[in-house]
Amino acid sequence: MAEAAKTFRLDILSAEHDIYRGRAVELIFPAMDGGQVGILPGHAAFIGVLSPGELAYKTPDGGWHRYAVSTGSISMANNRCIILPQAAETPGEIDEVRAKEARDRALEALRQKQSIMEYKRTQASLARALTRLKIKGGHYI
Repeated sequence: MAEAAKTFRLDILSAEHDIYRGRAVELIFPAMDGGQVGILPGHAAFIGVLSPGELAYKTPDGGWHRYAVSTGSISMANNRCIILPQAAETPGEIDEVRAKEARDRALEALRQKQSIMEYKRTQASLARALTRLKIKGGHYI
């Protein structure tokens, strides 16, 4: 009972598989404004949008778990958080070579003349590649 008071229920479910179902002490997820939002036990109820970026949660044993996530939704109510990303990758699932190639393609595309829509897509591709590389363990800015 004491553990439940210091934790909250966290369910992270993607279209491919259940990523995590269990207790968490803390959660940090990417917000639409480019910042991050933190969740602790007893957080107020809300429904929000998950932005592409790094999602991390801390389990009761003190371990941090990190994922590169795509867009999705998040809800918090009654000390239970449900996250539904379209995709999520652990550091072990990320192909570093492919992520570096995607980063390089996006950087080259940004140097070219593009429409506003193409430019925004390229920025999103670059952000995904940089997040994947960050999660993998490198600092590739």
